[in-house]
Amino acid sequence: MKGIRKQHPLDDQTVESIREQMEGPIDGAHNISLLSPLSTVQREYFAMKSKTVVLYMGDEVSLLLAREEEAALRAMPNGYTIEQLNGLNVGCGARTISPYLLPIDIARMPPSDQASGAHQASTASAVLAMPDNLPFKPDSVDFIVSLHMLEHVANPEEIISYWLSLVKPGGGVGVVVPDWRYTWDSRNDHAPLSHKWNPTPSLIEGMYEKHWKRLAKLEHIDTYAMKMSFDFVLRKPGVFVPFQPPSPSTVRSGYELNQSGAFISDASYGTDANRTSMRRLKNSIKRRIKQLLI
Repeated sequence: MKGIRKQHPLDDQTVESIREQMEGPIDGAHNISLLSPLSTVQREYFAMKSKTVVLYMGDEVSLLLAREEEAALRAMPNGYTIEQLNGLNVGCGARTISPYLLPIDIARMPPSDQASGAHQASTASAVLAMPDNLPFKPDSVDFIVSLHMLEHVANPEEIISYWLSLVKPGGGVGVVVPDWRYTWDSRNDHAPLSHKWNPTPSLIEGMYEKHWKRLAKLEHIDTYAMKMSFDFVLRKPGVFVPFQPPSPSTVRSGYELNQSGAFISDASYGTDANRTSMRRLKNSIKRRIKQLLI
């Protein structure tokens, strides 16, 4: 390994030599020691050439996560902050991204079967729903993000088209998926909840031309340097209209409702709050006396 210059790609002989020396899981101590002399770009190149999962180390991991989230959040309508918008995080796992995103997943607990291919971490407050059957009406959501979920469905073309039907005009869909050339080939994936197709930027461009071009504009694709995953953002055409709470000047007070005869009270239904409360109190006392005598 000595003499490898980090700014240069690896030659085929070096790739083969490293591959022959590897053993165990990619993130095992032996492999980390073997690959640590390489630069990020060299490790990515090695993964693609050797058909192994790219290994990121140290701050590279948090950098990749940050880049993925920043890229997906470009789906937000322009000119607004996330606090002002209604966004969905579909297939969230434990990656909630922001408290202002509504987490959605098919489970709130990790599966007991480690071989299933599902998230091994989860969000207890997630809304339970399938990605193709979300509890929202068309043109009602400001934006949708999905990180490392779309590769788990067999029909990504249909899922994205459905999500675009849910977002408002001017809203967006921001997706991050793995590039299979730096992870693994889904054709060899036997886990029922794991990867079901092989994403690449060129494949997404092909899907866009065939399925999504009439529905949205491909605003961004493959925008960050790290190769394990890539992003794309689709923007629905039209003028975005955000949620607006009613103005206090247009809302009637309790006093005004009472003056107009629209105030709801016991008198509206012919009920008597005091009489009902006394009856319940008497019944409660009777039950307690009965319990003491038993």
